[in-house]
Amino acid sequence: MPIYEYECKKCGEKFELRRGFNDRDEEIKCPKCGVKHPKRVLSSFMTGTSGGSSAASCAPSSPT
Repeated sequence: MPIYEYECKKCGEKFELRRGFNDRDEEIKCPKCGVKHPKRVLSSFMTGTSGGSSAASCAPSSPT
């Protein structure tokens, strides 16, 4: 079951909800102020940097 992050438009509260795909049409309320329909935001693990693999940084260094 996916976890979604939300931010309340009124009070700014950020919270997470675990919601199944069948629950996507159910109403969501802010747990702090009760306002309906908070804004869904991108999770930090979903955003990343572009670039190459970091495997090189894990390789052992050669003796000098």
